[in-house]
Amino acid sequence: MKQKYEYKYVEVRTCGLASDDYKKIIDDYAKEGFRFVTTINKTKIAIGYNPKIDLVFERECEQ
Repeated sequence: MKQKYEYKYVEVRTCGLASDDYKKIIDDYAKEGFRFVTTINKTKIAIGYNPKIDLVFERECEQ
């Protein structure tokens, strides 16, 4: 049986964000059944400094 997943991408600014803030976001999504997968760096240096990342979460779809 093939598993299907639902993904959530949460954009956060990294400038001034403490590690405890990341932990709270990850913990909040874990309570909803999501698993933290990775981060995606979205900083745009060529256009201007824009310190952002996406936190990526997944969970199995309910069938």
